[in-house]
Amino acid sequence: MKQHWHVRPLPPPDDSYSRPDGFVTFALSALLVIGPLIYFGPQLGAAERWLLNIVRLVETSLVPLRDWLFS
Repeated sequence: MKQHWHVRPLPPPDDSYSRPDGFVTFALSALLVIGPLIYFGPQLGAAERWLLNIVRLVETSLVPLRDWLFS
């Protein structure tokens, strides 16, 4: 059967200028991640110390149990 390519031609290729190349997305995501880290830096340090204190408290409370189970 004969194909009529001239009746329904392929669409023109997209211009590369209209498609994002990924840099804008990368830059915005980096800004959204690093911006709050810079702005809330001192508060994040305090929250990190608070979490580390909780981990140390749990660890020191479980040391006798660990020694009893594995000794």
